[in-house]
Amino acid sequence: MTDKSDDWEALDTFEEELSARVLAGLLREEGVPVKVRVKSPLPGLANEVQLWVPSSLSHRARWIINTSQVSEEELNFAATGELNTKEQP
Repeated sequence: MTDKSDDWEALDTFEEELSARVLAGLLREEGVPVKVRVKSPLPGLANEVQLWVPSSLSHRARWIINTSQVSEEELNFAATGELNTKEQP
């Protein structure tokens, strides 16, 4: 018999790793454990990245994703480590 508390389910699939890592970070900040699984034919060439969360927290994870909006500046910072310091008109 499988213990339900140990069950994980795929939450989302991405074509590139950066988006998956940004979303994983958001979920972890909100207290949701996340596993990032990279399927790659060769090292460094990810073609499918899946986020897995405990089944018991999948509803919360989806709620967090649907109610959170990551800005372009946040995505840029996550990708490059650089902040956009230009003032917006």
